Amino acid sequence: MNEEKKFLESLARKNGGILKVDDVIEAAKDESCVLHSHFEWDDTEAAKSFRKEQARTLIQRCRITLADRPTTHIRLFTSLPSDRENGGGYRLTSTVLNDEQMKLELIHDIELTIARWRLKLHLLDDELGELLLAMEETIKTRKEESIQQQMVA
Repeated sequence: MNEEKKFLESLARKNGGILKVDDVIEAAKDESCVLHSHFEWDDTEAAKSFRKEQARTLIQRCRITLADRPTTHIRLFTSLPSDRENGGGYRLTSTVLNDEQMKLELIHDIELTIARWRLKLHLLDDELGELLLAMEETIKTRKEESIQQQMVA
């Protein structure tokens, strides 16, 4: 990946520090380019991949309103890490939230996401990073409560 990073950096420098997707694709068309193998060049296969991405976007845009909180809108479907590792797929969010194991997996995935955000935000703003740290603590507490409830049941 080092060669690819160096190539992308040089491409950005040639364009005043801005790396554009179209420029990357154009450069990668050359079979001798280090980036070439990272792309699907068969248009039929590329179209299938693009339609899959469009389907993912459509699935992620589906929202429901919680009956007990009419101003809260959540995704209708949820993707769990274990599903992504086993070929992908989405589950009804209501199913995930009503199954303690799946709910804990979702909470863990959220924790990892927040940790990544916090690291990025600390690069820019310590105060926002601290807010995410507080959010992490709240989620940790809820996770522990969920685990306790599971042990009692």
